Amino acid sequence: MPTHLEQELNDLLRKILEMADIAIESVADAVQSLKTIDVKLAQKVIQKDSILDKLEIVIDEECGRILVTKQPAAGDLRLILAILKSNTDLERIGDLATNIAKETIRLEGKSLLKPLIDIPRMTEVCIKMIKLAFQAITEKNIDYAKQCIELDKDVDELNMQINRELFSFMVENPATISPAFGLIMVAKALERVGDHATNIAERAIYFIEGQDIRHQE
Repeated sequence: MPTHLEQELNDLLRKILEMADIAIESVADAVQSLKTIDVKLAQKVIQKDSILDKLEIVIDEECGRILVTKQPAAGDLRLILAILKSNTDLERIGDLATNIAKETIRLEGKSLLKPLIDIPRMTEVCIKMIKLAFQAITEKNIDYAKQCIELDKDVDELNMQINRELFSFMVENPATISPAFGLIMVAKALERVGDHATNIAERAIYFIEGQDIRHQE
């Protein structure tokens, strides 16, 4: 039978995975709302952000309580720290999804500057990254974390590609500056989602191997 600590850690893991699912859904729905200018869907994304905020508080409190009352040893301690810090990243991913949804609302009644191609691609990569990062934690498999970190390059390249294309629109026609800038901000938000997924993957590696790879070249 699992110990009381093991049960608490499993519960903590279940909660952070639930939070990850909500964050992923929020990002997907936010971009879908933008693609179709679906204001109702955008509003749902914004409303859902409060669920992530509440979960963040619950997970923070549970991590703190376990740390104080159980004084977990090495491996369990690293898991709790990975969850504690990933918790913050997921909450911020929710905020970024909200920012994208707000762009949809700002565009209500207008059409997009151009059909979205690279932004949905970025979204797919970001979602894959989040899934890989948590797969690394749940399966204690460092390869998934490394795959996640490697994919961040694709997100950065797509972001630069989107920027180049939209800046050319702005130069050719000043009337496109406002809608183009809105899409540049959306791409930047997705680039930040990729960064947060990378943070989670780095924490997965720390949990599995006890090695902090942040800031390494």
